[in-house]
Amino acid sequence: MRIYLDRDKDSDQLYVSFAREPLRKGIVKKSVRLTEDIALDLGADGRLIGIDVMNASRNIGKHVFEPLEIDELVGVAEAARICGVRKSNFVRDLAGQPDFPRPVAELASGRIWLRSEVEAYQNGRRETRRPRRIA
Repeated sequence: MRIYLDRDKDSDQLYVSFAREPLRKGIVKKSVRLTEDIALDLGADGRLIGIDVMNASRNIGKHVFEPLEIDELVGVAEAARICGVRKSNFVRDLAGQPDFPRPVAELASGRIWLRSEVEAYQNGRRETRRPRRIA
């Protein structure tokens, strides 16, 4: 499944659709109005296929029409790779540090971070490390 986001600044409208491909005309079989400004669109099987938000800048905020940035989620193995350490060393030496980014989720399979926060942390570490002096 993919998430498609259509924004129309002129009509102050945001549409989020959930499908394998962009929605085509006639696929919405029923719209259910949640509020004056929000409607859910359902397909023939009754499943949610889209959310329509009218007056989007009022309901979500003016930033709704700014450029989008999507952050990737990373687990322990990926975070360790970003930091250039072994997975076991990462958990022991970095993930528990007070200045390391907080995970966005802690699942049974492990902790999850935003890639951008782990990369920013690693970039900060590189800047503060001093090169070793060779005598």
